[in-house]
Amino acid sequence: MDILQKQSYYQWFQFLGTKMIEWGEKSDNADIQNAMKATSEIGMYVMALEKENNILQQKVKLEREKRLEAESELYHFKK
Repeated sequence: MDILQKQSYYQWFQFLGTKMIEWGEKSDNADIQNAMKATSEIGMYVMALEKENNILQQKVKLEREKRLEAESELYHFKK
């Protein structure tokens, strides 16, 4: 997700969360209560995916740096 997609997601998710809390406080409807739980689960899942993605991006960055360092050492070794 790029920065604009993230911003849009967070704004809409915040709107949805606020509405779910508002409706949940006014109703004992099981569907609304389940929708609140679903909204929470979806938010937690997205957060976990973002965390995993950040970790994987850092690993890729480190591997690229290691590869470049190894290529540089190999170049100097061949001289």
